[in-house]
Amino acid sequence: MPEKTKHFNYLLIGGGMAADQAAAGIRSADSKGSLGIISADSDEPYARPALSKKLWVDPDFAEADTNFHTKEKNNATLFLKTQVISIDSAEHLVTTNKDTQFSYDKLLLATGSKPQTLAGPESDLVVALRSKADYRKIRAFSDNHKHVIVVGNGYIGNEIAAGLIQNKVQVSLIVSGERLYDKKFPTYLSKKYQQKYLDAGVKIYPKKRAEKYEIEDTQVKVFLNDGTVLKGDGLVLGLGAKIELDLAEKTQLKTDKLGVVVDKYLKTSAPDIWAAGDIISYPDVILGRQNAGHVNHAVKSGYIAGQNMAGKEISYNHTPYFYSWVFDISWEALGTVSSKLKMYAEKLQHSDGSIIYYFDDADILQGVLLWNARINLDHYRNILKKKPHLTELQQLLPLEKVD
Repeated sequence: MPEKTKHFNYLLIGGGMAADQAAAGIRSADSKGSLGIISADSDEPYARPALSKKLWVDPDFAEADTNFHTKEKNNATLFLKTQVISIDSAEHLVTTNKDTQFSYDKLLLATGSKPQTLAGPESDLVVALRSKADYRKIRAFSDNHKHVIVVGNGYIGNEIAAGLIQNKVQVSLIVSGERLYDKKFPTYLSKKYQQKYLDAGVKIYPKKRAEKYEIEDTQVKVFLNDGTVLKGDGLVLGLGAKIELDLAEKTQLKTDKLGVVVDKYLKTSAPDIWAAGDIISYPDVILGRQNAGHVNHAVKSGYIAGQNMAGKEISYNHTPYFYSWVFDISWEALGTVSSKLKMYAEKLQHSDGSIIYYFDDADILQGVLLWNARINLDHYRNILKKKPHLTELQQLLPLEKVD
């Protein structure tokens, strides 16, 4: 029999940034209701982006600085290393893998994403970077000028490769594309971006795929699709992530191809259950129904979901942006950013900054990339909202077609 049920006015499932902000949103409207947070993580909520960026390049920023202190700030009860295995939405009951049950008045589902992996044995020398525990493993196997192999051409792969090389680690970076970020950036920016890595000493293996790995003594052997075998002291996988929908589907919440379907108030199809962060399919006021797996979305959607759980009725009207920064390059993007679209560049005077505009086949604006450009993103949200035609923008801006 499950342990005696604990009751909370507000119960949050997930211990990431969306849950942290949901707790803050709840407390902005209700300072007294009981609040519980169930997290599969071994650490309290923390700033996840720092794991692949700031912790590697800022000597004055330590691991402890990533902590949000969610429990103390929001008078919450935190259950770590705990997995929810079922939700009874009719009875408002949650059961965990520790044979404990919780009842709730209002519930938030913010289970986030799980990183994709590669065929091979489990080992502390192989990390699909997602958590603080993963970060610690990378620190352990990358000390003393060792050789680390990184696989992936997305945020995690590119950011951790840049972080490692700046910590005097030998880095081999395996990417499936012709160049770094060639699926998002025009050629001239992709080349400029990649050159930063080459100049820093990263060995790049383009147009290659890692098929599997093996552990041999204290090293990792990575097998590529062309027969190449690389040997290193550790392996970091940045192969993307898959949203955690199992619990939502078992609970029979409405889902679509993007995730858990929520309305503009972030309510799911079940009574008294909200959802936020990576897992939701939400009605973006500019882009239409969307899914967004980025920190800005987790923070904003989490906070508003928390407010609404506490009795507010606030629409999620925020169109989130995604971003990255490595070396001396920073970029931010809104909407659909893909090199398969038609791309036009506005090159900024007196700097190496650029604004890239992405158009569909009908020449309607779909996305905007700001490259080394410090401009208020609300300006570009307003432009995207108007869905301008290419010819309209050409009358206002010095746009140059780029490939």
